Amino acid sequence: MKKTAAVFLIAFYICTAALLAGCGGADTSDLIGEWKPSTVSINGTTISYSDLNTENKDFAINFYPDGKCKIIIGGISNEGRYTFHETSVDIQYGSKNQKLSYDHGILTLKLDYNGQTTAYMFTKVTSQ
Repeated sequence: MKKTAAVFLIAFYICTAALLAGCGGADTSDLIGEWKPSTVSINGTTISYSDLNTENKDFAINFYPDGKCKIIIGGISNEGRYTFHETSVDIQYGSKNQKLSYDHGILTLKLDYNGQTTAYMFTKVTSQ
């Protein structure tokens, strides 16, 4: 009887450990670092970011291991927090929230300008 109870408890602990291992957030190691836009899609046309002549309107995102980030949109810098969800990243800064999609090392930020959607595709340039 004691042997059966011991086997049951061991099996219970193993199952519990396996279930808990699946909990928690996504691995952010691929996200940590500095990201810069490489291409931009405007009205369905994709061009190189460097073709936009945005000398004073810098765009960049820096993700840190502690869940903090720095996002620069149109030259305006903000500190914030992020949550990585494997296929998307939620960024909260000030009173704003941004949702970026993430797919195979590409982050996509969509912004609405006068009813037109512009998508900025970011790639990682440095790791932290």
